Amino acid sequence: LHSKTLAQVTIRPNDSPFWKGLMRTKDLFFRRIKFVIGNGMSTRFWEDTWLGETPLALQYPTLYNIVQRKEDYVGNVFQNIPLNIQFRRTLVGERWT
Repeated sequence: LHSKTLAQVTIRPNDSPFWKGLMRTKDLFFRRIKFVIGNGMSTRFWEDTWLGETPLALQYPTLYNIVQRKEDYVGNVFQNIPLNIQFRRTLVGERWT
């Protein structure tokens, strides 16, 4: 997996038939499982599938690319209002500087 989450891994042409078969069942697996958030300290905000059917990192790749703490947990993000998310750039309207 080379430091990627299961949701981020894709099938490559040189993968073994076993691995390709396993990866083909991945989408079904993610549609069937649900994360129990609890206090949010074991569910990663960006990289786990906890809101919708895909990780937020895949739903919002532009934001994920500029977030400072990619492996932050749901509990940390929701500690404060506004949410505890820091980006490497300032977000302004639909653009960032």
